[in-house]
Parts: sequence; structure tokens; C-alpha cells
Amino acid sequence: MNVCFFDLSTGGKLDWDSVLSRVEKHRVIYVGEIHDLKASHELQMKVIDALVGRGYKVAVALEMFQQNYQKFLDEYTAGKLSEVEMLYLTEWHKNWGMDISLYRDIWRYAREKSLKLLAINIPTEFRKKVRDMTYSQMRKTKYLPPDLQEPDEEYIKYFRKALGDHKGLDKDFDRMLRVMIAWDEGMAFSISKFLKENPEYKVVVVVGYGHIYGRFGIPSRVERMTGERGFVFIPILNIKEDLGNGDVGYCF
Repeated sequence: MNVCFFDLSTGGKLDWDSVLSRVEKHRVIYVGEIHDLKASHELQMKVIDALVGRGYKVAVALEMFQQNYQKFLDEYTAGKLSEVEMLYLTEWHKNWGMDISLYRDIWRYAREKSLKLLAINIPTEFRKKVRDMTYSQMRKTKYLPPDLQEPDEEYIKYFRKALGDHKGLDKDFDRMLRVMIAWDEGMAFSISKFLKENPEYKVVVVVGYGHIYGRFGIPSRVERMTGERGFVFIPILNIKEDLGNGDVGYCF
């Protein structure tokens, strides 16, 4: 894999050994992906394999699977389900739908090495319900933390930029914002519970880079809940804009 790394605090280039020495200092490592970019998934595998190779206990947290299907991931890694059965029972094609070949190396590796796979996404039906909830009501649901953080001005600004200039968004903006908060808080809550219950593990988070860019989404929330400041990889789209929005940027 031909990949280059940049220190996002300075803009300087890094070699893999330097990157890995930084990664090892953290319990949670976010490898943000462009969903349909194969190179993103190759980097995720590179990080997972490097940590396993150095003797760490590793869990892989996956945005692609919803929390209510955790038992099927457990059964798959335990050898009780085939890949086809696992994908059918977790409703991969309905809930995610991306090309399986982009991700299968990760879950097959986890099965081979007896790694834990964590389903961290909130269920689709729950995501639909939060659109019409208040933040107070959201804090009382099982998928979200009781200290759920409402969006601040910086988060709202980032979310507006991510949405782009589309007509009609203002009408539904608040509802869409609540969904995104639930999405980020729900995944962070799931990761945080695992970290607290399994102090011997490192967690590699496989997730779209929009949920970790600038630490606005998941990373800041996991840090709030656990005190763990994770390591953030993001794909470089514009080096000038990306500086300061992660720990290491990667390009191919």
C-alpha cells in the first residue's frame, strides 16, 4: 500500500514507524474513512494488524453495524455463524449497503485472530424517532448517555458546512441536527462503555471521517465520557484546511 502521512499539527511528513509510535500511546484510535475508497480500508487493516502484531488486545468498533445486532457479530467471530449468515442477520444490505469487499478483510481478520467486533451505530428506527424528541427526552433513552451534550456553535457551524448549500434545509435543520447529535453521542456512548468495562483493550474505530473530523463528533464525546483522548486519522482532502483537524492525515 503506497500511503503518505502528514502531521496535522505542523504539516510535515511522517513515516509509518513514527505514526505507529504515536498511535501506541492511545487506547482509542479513530481511522476515518471515505466509505467507498479502498485505500481507507487498507489503512484501517494496517493499523489493526500493527497493534495486534505488537501484542495488544484489540477490539474493532464498526459504524457499519447497529448496536441491536451485536450478538450476531459475537457469534460470527466465535465461528458460530458464516459470513453470509452474519451479513443477513445484521441486515447489511438494508442498513449499510456498501460493497462488502471493502470491509470483509477486517471482519475476517477479526475472526481469524479472535478479536472483538463492536457494533456501535444506533438503530435506524431509533434514529427516526429522535428527530421529534427534545434533548431532555433523548437523555432518557437507552442508546444515548444521560449527560448527552447539546450542540455548541462550533458543532453547528461544522454541521452546516457538511450539509452544503441545499434548498429547504433550514426547514428541517433542527431535526437533522438532533439526528446527527444522536448518531455521534450514541456511537461515542457505545465505545465509552466498552472502554470502561474492558480496560485492557485498545479500540480501533472504523467510521466515516465526518464523525471524527476536528474531533467534533465522536472523539470529543468519548473524551468527555472516559477521559481518553483518542488518536485521529483523517483522509487529506485539502491540507491547508485539514491542519489541526486530526492528529495524522493520510493520502494515497
